[in-house]
Amino acid sequence: MDYRNRRAVLTEDGHPKKTGSYAEYLVQTALKVLNTERFRYVLYGEEVGVERSEWSTWEDVEIKRDMEEALTAHTEIVRAEVRSMMRAGQEMHLRILITGLAGQVELEEAISV
Repeated sequence: MDYRNRRAVLTEDGHPKKTGSYAEYLVQTALKVLNTERFRYVLYGEEVGVERSEWSTWEDVEIKRDMEEALTAHTEIVRAEVRSMMRAGQEMHLRILITGLAGQVELEEAISV
């Protein structure tokens, strides 16, 4: 999934593109969680997503906690540590260390707030 452009990534023959490595899978999983508003989609239930609609009124420490709790609620993610977070206009630049069941990856991403 391309979360920046909000569309599915397809192969040449029109099938959904699969991740190529475990690290890529962890990044895609984290982006799904961070780009999903909690309580908005019945399909995901209340355990998937973050409360981004509230972030504008929250302190940075509360946003970090929300992200880390949301990421570790996923069954594949054992630990998530927000290492840096910087607001720049309508974007938040993140660096998050994600530890999964079978590996670890550092996610560096800018998400819209």
